[in-house]
Amino acid sequence: MDDDHEQLLPGDGVGEAGAGHCRKAGERTSPEVTRTLNLFGGVSIIVGTMIGSGIFASPGTVLLHTGSVGLSFLAWTLAGFIALLGCLCYAELGTMLPLSGGDYAYIVYTYGDFAGFVYIWTTAIVTKPGSLAIICLVCGQYAVQPTGLGENASLAAGYVALALVTFINAVSVRWADRVNRYFTVFKSIALAMIGILGVVALIHGGSGTPASENLQDSFRGSTASVGSFGVATLAGLWGFDGWNNLNLVTEELKDPQHNLPRAVLIGTTFVLVAYLFALLGYYALMPLDQIVDFANAKSVEGFATEFGQASMGDVGAIILPVCIAVSTFGAANGSSFSGGRLVAVSARNGDFPAKLAIVTSKDNPAPARAIMMQSVLAGALLASGSFEALLAGFSVAAWIFYLVVVTCLLTLRWREPARHRPFRVWIVAPLLFTSIAVVLVFATIAVQPLESGLAICGILTAVPVYYVRAALQKRGYVTLTLPHSSSRVLDLISCQSLRYCLGAALPTENTSDCSIEMDMYNSLPTPAPFGTADIVSDSTLEWKTDENTRPAPLP
Repeated sequence: MDDDHEQLLPGDGVGEAGAGHCRKAGERTSPEVTRTLNLFGGVSIIVGTMIGSGIFASPGTVLLHTGSVGLSFLAWTLAGFIALLGCLCYAELGTMLPLSGGDYAYIVYTYGDFAGFVYIWTTAIVTKPGSLAIICLVCGQYAVQPTGLGENASLAAGYVALALVTFINAVSVRWADRVNRYFTVFKSIALAMIGILGVVALIHGGSGTPASENLQDSFRGSTASVGSFGVATLAGLWGFDGWNNLNLVTEELKDPQHNLPRAVLIGTTFVLVAYLFALLGYYALMPLDQIVDFANAKSVEGFATEFGQASMGDVGAIILPVCIAVSTFGAANGSSFSGGRLVAVSARNGDFPAKLAIVTSKDNPAPARAIMMQSVLAGALLASGSFEALLAGFSVAAWIFYLVVVTCLLTLRWREPARHRPFRVWIVAPLLFTSIAVVLVFATIAVQPLESGLAICGILTAVPVYYVRAALQKRGYVTLTLPHSSSRVLDLISCQSLRYCLGAALPTENTSDCSIEMDMYNSLPTPAPFGTADIVSDSTLEWKTDENTRPAPLP
């Protein structure tokens, strides 16, 4: 075993990207974080990040690929079980390496900087924008449902939602925080409403009702395809996405060796039970053809509106979709909030252009350019207008890295058997998780090869970027150039916000503003490892480095 490697720990622990580069054990690069998060706070993070758009959008996709009510219940239950296995594996990693940074910290510590860069690149370019696009699409679908407008209107509403969350997050951290807090209430109301109404319908239901038709002989029409069931399970797992988020704030959790595993067990079990009650509500009050368009092999857009109509009449057809639209808008706001900071911290660590790390002001430290970059990527993905396509691409990319993170646990069990592990999961859990993850990923690739292939291509783009970046670093500089013609066109269409996002230099008369912005960047707690950034000329940014800031040689 390499003695030097044993002395390395992930770095700063700043946000989702935050482990930074490796540092020596015992060496602090940021002040020690005060542990203020108790068990209830940990459970709240798990529940709050899991419950989003999934339970309001995925049931149709799950039912489409399973073919029956009974098998769809099994797919959702399996999804919850897989999420629970993943939570337990992450609990061991989080208590063994109690640093904020989550997946990135574990990957860098176990497999090195290259693997960490591929993860960060994929998260910033594929999974975070993909997640934001999915949530905005669902928000748009439910926002227009009461109006009776078609798919084009729902897509337009999705773009409006994306523009609004981008504006809120780029303009004011305080606004973004308030939206996160207040809008979380709506998803709880909508989910509770669906579950309660479903139970009431079961109690009072009789023969000939949707409840009796859907729940009797519930496995009729079940698919025999392992691939289809795998796609259905991954669609269900979208509803549980966020199960690993507590590991991002492990340093803030009190008594993490006990509270981390307890929080994930309680939170995941609560969400699974809530989802099963919601599914019961859907199937008790709605014919299956209102959830899935079997003739065209696609889920029905905004099907929960029909649930509101069936349970509460015309009033319910307005109230429920509005609650869901508001709920998913809050989820989109949270996704934009965290995704923008991921890009900004990555830029501070040198993985992205330095100007993406610049904040709006010292009083309002919103990384506006990073947020806009993420929204541009999300907008491009949103153009597909297909929930199933977006979900397939997101799921393949995300689950490849969930698989990689859990292999970190297995690797460290072999490489560092003597390391103290306050919580030790039974070895069957990571082995079972990795086996299931491999099956689910390959099943999705087999059933939806185009969407999966595009996601994998997005991951692979990290490889040339990493080596080109490293080669430029060895020469002593990295240059980001926006062509002058493009800059002039952006001026003509008054799209300064897009130029701001792309990192183009401001006009000459605003050079002092640029200097102020760069001073703010250079004053951030973690300096960019490539050295300071200087404006060289209009539309050009150059990082100047010296021997002390150059990265270590490539492995």
